Amino acid sequence: MLRPKSRRNSLGITLIEILTVTGIMSSLNSQSDFRYAINQANQVKGLNNLRQLYLLLQTQCISGALPRATFFPEGDPKKDPKSIIRLLPGAPPQLFVSPFAPQSLQDKGLTYAWNTALNGKTLDTVPRTTWVLIDVTAFIADPSIAKPAKYLVLYADGRAEAVAEPPADIVNAVKEAEAKKGKAAPKKGASAPKPLPSQDPKVPVPKIRLPGGQTVPMPPSLPGL
Repeated sequence: MLRPKSRRNSLGITLIEILTVTGIMSSLNSQSDFRYAINQANQVKGLNNLRQLYLLLQTQCISGALPRATFFPEGDPKKDPKSIIRLLPGAPPQLFVSPFAPQSLQDKGLTYAWNTALNGKTLDTVPRTTWVLIDVTAFIADPSIAKPAKYLVLYADGRAEAVAEPPADIVNAVKEAEAKKGKAAPKKGASAPKPLPSQDPKVPVPKIRLPGGQTVPMPPSLPGL
């Protein structure tokens, strides 16, 4: 029997990942692309694609475990070896693209975030309501960027839904990221922040511990974290 875990551990994402997604979306410079209406035909298509991905994930669980994918690649999802695209060989590329995502994001070939809390596990060992894949736009921690009307999400029990509000844990995590980002913003008239140690090759790069004990370098673009 699984023991209950903290909300942060069960979510499988970090503040760093949320802010990274916000940065990626801001750099796309395509806020107008979010002004789209939910189309029933596209919704059916997107949900069917997620169900097909679920069948492929089930097949992996039969022969082993879920892939150890990254939350969302910062670079090219088609080339990143930890991208869910690369870790589900044989999956048609169109399955990884939500019809509701802005075109600039669709061009990347991946529009869904992967729940890293599932890495190395099987679908039958996690709560059935655990999200597996969800539109990465659910993690935008910038109120100036418009949000879509609905988000496509795939759950551990195979359900695929279009929801108007992301799961509560995601909503809370995004709010935390917004608050953290606001505190880190320099005040007017304040002197420029000193370079992070990571910019000096002689100084060890600060590490951030993720759920599960994994550590990653602190991104120099996110001071104060």
